[in-house]
Amino acid sequence: MAESPANGKKSRFGRIPGISQATSIVSGTANIATGVVSTTAGAVGSVAGTALDVATLGKLERPPPPPDPLWDLHREPEPVLEPPAPKEELKARSLKDGAAGSWLENLKGKYEDEDLRESTTFIEYYLKDKLFGDWYHNAAVIFVSTFSAWLVARFRGSILWVVVICAFTSTYYRTSIRRTRRRVRDDLSRESALAKLETDAETMEWLNAFVVKFWAIYTPTLNTMVIETVNQVLSGTATPTPIDGLSLNRFTLGSKPPRIELVRSYPKTEDDIVVMDWGFSFVPNDIEDLSARQLKNKINPLIELYVRLGKGIVSTNMPVLVQDIAFKGMIQVKIKLITSFPHLQTVSISFLKEPYFDFVLKPVGGETLGFDINFIPGLEGFIKSRVHEALGPQFYAPNMFTLNIEQMLAGNPNDAAIGVLAVTLYSGNNLKGSDAIGNTVDPYVKLALGGGQEIARSSTKSDTNNPRWNETKFILVNSLTDALTMEIVDFNDVRKDRTIGTVTVPLEQLEENPEREGIVEPVLSNGKPKGQLLFDLRLFPVLTGKTLEDGTVEPPPQLNTGIVRFTVHQCKDLDRAAAKGFGSGGFNPFAIYYIDGKEVHTTKMFKRSNTPVWDEAHEALITNMNSAVLSVVVRDDKDLSGASDIATFKIPLAKLLAENEKGTDWFTMSPPAKVRMTAQWKPVAVKGVSGSGGYIPPIGIMRFHLQSASDLRNLEALGKVDPYVRAMVNNYQKNRTVTAFGTLTPVWDEIIYATVTSDRESIVLEVMDHENDGKDRSLGEVRLDPTEFIKKNELGEYVAQVDTTLRTSTLTMHGKSPKGSLVYTVSFYPLLNVMDPDDIAAEEKAKAEAEAAEAALTPEQRKKRDEEAAKKAAADKKKADEEAKKAAAASATTINGDKPDGAAAAVALDAETLEPAEPEKLRLQLPELVTYNTGLLIYKLVEGSFSKSNVYVQVYFDDFLYPSYVTGRLHNQKAKIEEVGDVMLRELDFSQMCIRVTTKENAIRTDNEGLIAENKSISTLAQLKAGYNKAVPISLLGKDGTSSVKIAFKYVPLQMQLDPLEGHINQGKLKIVIVGGTKLPAADRGNRSDPFCVLELNGTVKYKTEIKKKTLDPDWNESTEFDIVSRRSSKLFLKVYDWDMGPADNDYLGGAPIDLLDLDVMKQVDRHVTLDGKSGQIHLILFFKPGFVVRSTQGTASTTLAVPGMIVSAPLKGVGAVGGGVVSGVSKGTSFFRHGFRGKKESVSEDSASVMSGKASRKSLR
Repeated sequence: MAESPANGKKSRFGRIPGISQATSIVSGTANIATGVVSTTAGAVGSVAGTALDVATLGKLERPPPPPDPLWDLHREPEPVLEPPAPKEELKARSLKDGAAGSWLENLKGKYEDEDLRESTTFIEYYLKDKLFGDWYHNAAVIFVSTFSAWLVARFRGSILWVVVICAFTSTYYRTSIRRTRRRVRDDLSRESALAKLETDAETMEWLNAFVVKFWAIYTPTLNTMVIETVNQVLSGTATPTPIDGLSLNRFTLGSKPPRIELVRSYPKTEDDIVVMDWGFSFVPNDIEDLSARQLKNKINPLIELYVRLGKGIVSTNMPVLVQDIAFKGMIQVKIKLITSFPHLQTVSISFLKEPYFDFVLKPVGGETLGFDINFIPGLEGFIKSRVHEALGPQFYAPNMFTLNIEQMLAGNPNDAAIGVLAVTLYSGNNLKGSDAIGNTVDPYVKLALGGGQEIARSSTKSDTNNPRWNETKFILVNSLTDALTMEIVDFNDVRKDRTIGTVTVPLEQLEENPEREGIVEPVLSNGKPKGQLLFDLRLFPVLTGKTLEDGTVEPPPQLNTGIVRFTVHQCKDLDRAAAKGFGSGGFNPFAIYYIDGKEVHTTKMFKRSNTPVWDEAHEALITNMNSAVLSVVVRDDKDLSGASDIATFKIPLAKLLAENEKGTDWFTMSPPAKVRMTAQWKPVAVKGVSGSGGYIPPIGIMRFHLQSASDLRNLEALGKVDPYVRAMVNNYQKNRTVTAFGTLTPVWDEIIYATVTSDRESIVLEVMDHENDGKDRSLGEVRLDPTEFIKKNELGEYVAQVDTTLRTSTLTMHGKSPKGSLVYTVSFYPLLNVMDPDDIAAEEKAKAEAEAAEAALTPEQRKKRDEEAAKKAAADKKKADEEAKKAAAASATTINGDKPDGAAAAVALDAETLEPAEPEKLRLQLPELVTYNTGLLIYKLVEGSFSKSNVYVQVYFDDFLYPSYVTGRLHNQKAKIEEVGDVMLRELDFSQMCIRVTTKENAIRTDNEGLIAENKSISTLAQLKAGYNKAVPISLLGKDGTSSVKIAFKYVPLQMQLDPLEGHINQGKLKIVIVGGTKLPAADRGNRSDPFCVLELNGTVKYKTEIKKKTLDPDWNESTEFDIVSRRSSKLFLKVYDWDMGPADNDYLGGAPIDLLDLDVMKQVDRHVTLDGKSGQIHLILFFKPGFVVRSTQGTASTTLAVPGMIVSAPLKGVGAVGGGVVSGVSKGTSFFRHGFRGKKESVSEDSASVMSGKASRKSLR
C-alpha cells in the first residue's frame, strides 16, 4: 500500500489522495453531471426539432404494423436481406483484422440485433413513466449525483463508487430521453390523426356491402309497411271535389339499395356533442356497378297512387306514377349525449346544401301510355323549387330537424312542449323597406320556430322606420335545438307584403341563461343589414316533480298557469246523433277544438265513418286553469253543401282533469254521441308578463311553531353557519324565519304560516345556511306527511288539526348521513268554504238572464217546458230508485255471507267508494267577511305606473322583514303585471301593508338601496273595503316622483281561534320612566353609594341612567322607549350598580325582573320594584302601546338590539339581509306623559349614546 503524501496515513479503501484531491473528484463529478445535463438538453432539442419538422411536413415515421395475413395479400414483397454472418466467421475476421477491430466487431455483433427502443433497463422496469421527463426530476438527479460523489470523497471512497454513480445517472438519462421521444411520437401521431378526421373523409364500403345483402331481405317488408301506413293517413285526408279519395296501390324502392359515400367527423367539439357529415346517394338506375346476375334481377323503384274520381258507381281510379327516383345529398348529424339512460338526448339532422333529386312523374296514362310532365318546359324547375321551399325551413342548414330520443323512450310525444318562451318585442331601428315610389314602411313581426309555420304576429305600425311595439308573445317550445325566427315584414294594402329581413336566435342560448334582456340583433336580408330589432327572451320551463332518495317522485307544484295537452281520441254512436235530426249516417266527420270559445285546432276528416279515430293532440298556454273551458264540435263535411254540426261537448278544464284522474275519459255529447277525451296538465311558473295571474285557492293554512335546532352541520371553514328555516310546499318556498348568525344551536321561537291547496302536496321544513354571496346552502330537511294533518269530516269538510306537542325530528340530506335536529309543532287550520265573488256575480247575472227569458216565454211555451221537466224528473227518479234497489240487494247479499254477483258487486263497490258530495259554499258578502278578524288576503297586482323602468314591486304586511310577494322585473314605466299573491292576516282590524318599488329583486324591508318609491303604512282593512274584487290605485311616494300600483283584493276567513299573545298585543313599544330609588344598600364609606340603573332586555343593555353621587335615595326622572318584539318570550331586567372609580368592577346593589305580560295595554302603570339585594326599591312608571314591530335577524351580523319574535306572514320567496336599529325616543323627566309619545328629546351621556347604538358592554358600566 502506498503512503499518502498529504498525511502519510493509510486509507481503509486503499491509498487515495487527501482532501485536496477529494475536491477535484467532486469537481470532476460535477463536470460529468453538467455534461449529462448538456447532453440531455441537446437531445431534447434535437427531438423537438425533429418533431417540428415532422409536424411541418405532415409526415411521421412510425414502426411497421404487426404482420397480418389479410393485409399481406395486398402488400408488396419487401427486399430480402442477407442473413448475418455466423459467430465463427466474425471471430475469424477479428483475428484477421487485429485486436482493436476484434473488440469493435464483438460489440457490433453483440448489439446488432437489439432494438434500443424496445429494451428495458433496471430503472425503467421499476419506475413509472410519470417519474421521468419533468425538469425538477433532472434537477434531482443532478443533486443526488453530486451529493453522492461528495459523500464518496468525504468518506475516502474508491473511484469505483464514482463509476457506479455515473452508471446510475447515465441509465436514468437513457431511460428519460427514450420516453421523451416516445411521448413526442405519440402526441404527433394523435394530433395528425385528429387533423385528418376534419379534412379527410372515410369510406363506408363495409357498411354498403352489408346493406346490399340485407336490402334484398328487408325490402318486401318495408314496402308492405309503407303501403299500410300511408293508406291509413290518406283515408283521413280531405280532398277537393271531384276527388273522392286517395290510396297507395304499389310502392317499391327497387332492388338497388342506397349507399353511404363518405363520413367525416369533427373531434373538436364539446365533450357531450358528436358532429359528423354523411354523404349518401340513392341512384337505382346506375347499373355500372351491377353484376350480370344483379342486372338480370333488377327492379326499378315505383310509386303508384290511385286517385278516385266521382261518387259511388259513377267513379273510377286514375293511377299516378312516380318512377326512376334518384337522390344525392350531404347531411350533418349532431348528437347530444347525456349521463343518464338512454345516453342520447337529441339527434339533429341538417342538409349542408340543397340535395339533388330526380324523378319521372306520369299523372295520366299509366305505365304504358304515361307522359312524363317534366318534359313540359319550366315545370321541372318549378316542382323542384317548391320542394326546396317546403324542406328548407326544417331540413336545410342552418335549420335542423331534431328528434328527442330521451323524450321518445320516456313515452312522451315528440311534439310535447317543454316550456313557454316569452318574446317581448320592443322596437325596430332604421328599418329599410322597398325603394319603390310612394312606398311607406308599415312593419310587423312574424314569429316562427325552426323556420316553420308562423306561430304569432305583432301588430302593424304604420309609416315608420322606427316602430315601437312593446308587445309580448308566448310560444310553446318543444326543443331547445330549434331556432327562433323573427321575420320583419312590410305591410302593403294592395301588393303582396314584402319581407324586410329576418332575425334568427338559437334557443340553445337560453339553456344556461333562461332570461336574456335588452337583445339588439341586426335585421338581415341576404346577408345585408336592414336595420335593428330590440327584444327580450325569457324561457319558463315546465315544472316537474322531484325524485326522492327512495325513488318516488313528488308531484309538481299546483299552479293555475301552465300548458294543457288536449286530445280527442275518437267518437262513436254518431248515428244516434243523426237519429235526432242531424244526419242520416255515412258521415265525413272531423272535429274542431275550442278553448274559451276560441278555435285552436281542426282534425283530419274521415270518409264515410260513424266511429272516427283521430288521436290528435293540441297544446296551449292556459293562464287560469279554474276558468278555462274546453269544447269539441264534431262536424260533417257534406262537400258541395258545406259542413254541419253533428254533436258538441263542453267541459271545464279543471273538471276534465279531475275526471281523467279518476279514470273517466268517455263523455256524452249533445245530441247523445260518445267522445273520448283526455287532458294532461303541465304547470309553468310564468312570471313577470301579462296574463299569468292564475291562482289556485288554498284549502287551508299550515301553522309551524319553530322552536330551535341543535347540532347542525357546519359547512363553514372558519366560524359557524347562519341558519334559518324555510317552509317548502311542492318545492316552492312559502315562508321563512329570520336568520340566526354564527350558531349551530339557534333558537328562533317563531311561528310561520304556509298555504296548501290539497293533501297531496309535499311539505318540507328545510334548515338553510344564509350566504351573502351565492346561493344559500341546505343543512338538512324534515319531510311531513300532509295526510297526517289535513283531514275531512263525514260531510266532506276540512277540519282543524291543532297539535301543540313538540316534535323533534332529525335533519336528513340526500347523499349524506343525518345530522342535527329540529324542534317544532305543526297544526292545520281550514279556510271557510265561501263562494268566490266572481262566482257570485256570474250567478246573479245568470239569474237575471233566466228571469228575463222566463218573462219572454208565452203561456204555451211555459206549459211545454213544465211537461218536459216533469218527464225528466220522473225518469231521473225511476233511475235513482233502480240504483237504490241494486245497492240494497248487494248489501243484503253481503250480509248473508253469500258471494254477490258481478253487477251487484260493482254497485256495492261504487257505493263504498263514492265520495261525499262537495259541501255547499257559503254566500258571504264583504260586510259579513270582515267580521272574521283572521283570514287569508288574496291580492292581484294588475298594473303599475313608475318613475323608472326595470323595477320590482314588493308587498309587505304587518311585522315581517321579508316581502309577502315580489313581482318579476317590470321593464316599462307603465306595465301590466297580472300577478297574484296571498298572505295570512292574524288581525284584520290592526293589519298594515307596505308597498315598495325597488330596482333590487332581493331587497328587504329595511334596505333602502335601489328604492324608487314606497308607501309605508296602509290600512289593510280600509284598502280591502275600497278594492274588494276591483282594482284601485295606491299612490307611492319617491324622490324621483310619484308611482302608483293598481291592486284588487279578496278575503277568505280562516277557521282559527287566534291566541291573543300571537297578535299585535304581544308586541309594541314600551316607555319607561325611572323616577327614583329609596333605601338602596350602602357600598361606599360613609354609608353612601353612587347608584345608577341599567335596563337589560334579553341580556342586551337598552338604557343606563346617570350616576347619582353619594346618596341612597337617588332621583333620576329619566325616560326611555324601545320595541318589544314579544312580551311572552322577552325578558326585561332592572339592575342597580354602585359606580366605582378605577379598573375595578362596579358593585352590584340589586336587581328585579319586570313582568311584561302583567302590563295593561295603553294604560299608565305606577310600580315600585323591590330589589333582590340587601334592601331598596326603584320607582318606575311604565306605558305599553301595542303594535307590529318589524322582525330582525339574530347575532352579530345584525345592527338591531331587538330579538326575533313571531313572523306571521306567508311570503312566497325569502331574501336574506339584516334589520336596522329599533332604539329611539330617549327623554328625561316626568314630562314624558305630558308630551305623550312625541315628548321632548334631550341630550344623553356618552355612555347612554353608546348603549343605544348597540356598543354597550360590561366595561361601559364602570
